[in-house]
Parts: sequence; C-alpha cells; structure tokens
Amino acid sequence: MLDVNILKSNQQDFENSLQIQQKLEKAGRFNEDEVENTFDGCEPVDENFDYLKRGFVARIKHWFYMRALKIYGRRINRGLTNLQVVGRENLRGIKGGYIVTCNHISKVDSFAVREAIGYDFKFVAADFNNWKGILGDIARNTGYLPISSKLNLAMMRKFNQALTYFLRQGKPVLIYPEQALWFEYKKPRPLKNGTFHYAVKNNCPVVPLFITIKDKEARFDEQGRTNFGDYTVHILPPIYPRADLDNRANIEYMMDANFTAWRNCYEQTYGVPLTYDTEITDETDPIVKKYVELVAQK
Repeated sequence: MLDVNILKSNQQDFENSLQIQQKLEKAGRFNEDEVENTFDGCEPVDENFDYLKRGFVARIKHWFYMRALKIYGRRINRGLTNLQVVGRENLRGIKGGYIVTCNHISKVDSFAVREAIGYDFKFVAADFNNWKGILGDIARNTGYLPISSKLNLAMMRKFNQALTYFLRQGKPVLIYPEQALWFEYKKPRPLKNGTFHYAVKNNCPVVPLFITIKDKEARFDEQGRTNFGDYTVHILPPIYPRADLDNRANIEYMMDANFTAWRNCYEQTYGVPLTYDTEITDETDPIVKKYVELVAQK
C-alpha cells in the first residue's frame, strides 16, 4: 500500500500556491488551475474510451481496486486531514442517481467525498488526468469519466450517454463546478454552468458538498514536508430542478442555489462575510462578474 506521506507538500510550495491564488482571484480567473496542465504521461482519450466498463476483467479490477481504495482513503482521511463529516441526514430520501458538487481544494478531496457519500461513485475530470500506468488504471476502474478538454464531438456524445446511463442506474456522479483545483483555498469560487446543465438534462438533484478547513500547526517530516489542514465535509440539502422553469432558467436557478448554499456554509463556518479581491474589467467572464458583484452587495 502506498505511503500517504508522499502526498504532503513542502511549506514553500504552499506559500507559492497562496500567491498564485491571490493573483488569479485579483484577475477574476477563478476557473484556471494554479499550474498548467499537460498531457505528458497520459493516455489519449477519444470516442473509443470505455466509459461503461462492463467486461468481466473490468468488474474484477473494480472490485479489487475499490477494496484497496477504501483502505488507502481511510488512511488519508484519518492520518492527513482528520476528516469530519456533517449533514448525512441530507442524503435521506434521495431516489435514484444524483450529481454531487464539491469545492476542489486538494488532490485528496475526492477521498473526503467518498467518506461522506460512499466510496462507489462516478467522478468527472478532464482528459489530462487519464494517466498511464497503475494510477491511471485505478482511476479508470473506480469511476473516472473523462471529459474532453478539446472539441471532440464524438467523445462528448459518448460521455453524455455514459453520464445519463449511470444516473439512471442510481449512481452518484461527482463534478467539480469550479473546474480548477486551488490548494486549500477556503472561499467558494464562481461556478461553471455545465454541471447544472447535466442535472437539468437528466432531471436529477444536485447535492452540494462544501469542505471547510481548520488550520493547524505545520508538522514537518524528515523530507521537510508539511501536513494538510483539518477537513470537514458539509453535506448540504439537495437542490431539485423546478417544474415551473424552462431548461435555461433551471440551470441558472440550480447554479445560484448551489453557490448560495456554499456561501452560507462558508460564512457560518468561518464567521466572516464572503468577499473577493477581484478587479472587474471588460474581459471578465460574465459569470465571474455576476458572482463577484453579488457578494459585494452584502
């Protein structure tokens, strides 16, 4: 079993991350990753990608990898992030598949989600995460649904069909609507509307999860790496499409409701109002502009 300590970052990397986040927030580029992603070391993803994994070998791999993932995930959640989960009662009464949203704040936050809602779910991530080797094989056989980072209509058609298939089978599907990872950034960021397009299209609820972070004194190991903060996953009440709204209005409604739920959780947990240090320009993304102006009103 892999050593969870290899996931730690050094203090300088963490401080560099904070500086990059401040620059991106200032520019209103909330949906960009801190570092540039490449396809180095990745398998190509096209319309031939096996999204459904129905074969016998795939089922055996899924069973084996899920057992290992549970052991490894629990070591991360207990040993690195001291994970707490609140709000599981909000999952009661949900019938069928649903989309899970979560703020994307670390390379191990999917393990926090697994602990919160159950380990066996599907998760959407960009195709540059389709790694070669054992790590990629684990991801592909434990729920990875790659989405094209380029215009590949045939691949997107298969992705859409697979997403609908799994939701109809009653599976939860995790999508990060902020799109990008900002390490241990505490604020909710403006959302992209694609997540809510899929919820409306499939007439399923969205369950917002929000991870809050309690800072703790840095603990260094012999390599000079420091530990993560303490994480709490808040499972918030589900958001359902409204019968009285058309598709476009429903997407807007669900996205706004998700953002509001995250914002309220942030403000209640940290005891401070949500604010952004963003300079609005003519080039600012309209959705970013909308939410930056929204939080500035209060």
